[in-house]
Amino acid sequence: MTIDRKSKIKLEKEIGPLSFALFMQAARTAAGLTQEAFGKKLGLSRANICDIEKGRRLVSVEFALRVARKVQLSERIAVMACLQDQVRNAGYLAQIAVS
Repeated sequence: MTIDRKSKIKLEKEIGPLSFALFMQAARTAAGLTQEAFGKKLGLSRANICDIEKGRRLVSVEFALRVARKVQLSERIAVMACLQDQVRNAGYLAQIAVS
């Protein structure tokens, strides 16, 4: 599924730019899990889940894939969000696209 530019701009105005924190929170919420339950599913503490969802902790591509697979959501979006966070954190202004 692709999103046209107008829709992407509107979505980012409402919820902010794409980030793995947002993906993670949406994945957990869609699964109907608390941070603690989601942490158990992923082998992490509730505090680690909270740090990731608040954007205080960056994750690896491998972890992003693991999360997407556990909750059966788009691996492509998870990886794209993860890489976008890393690029943004480095202070480089670029949009990440994964094909």
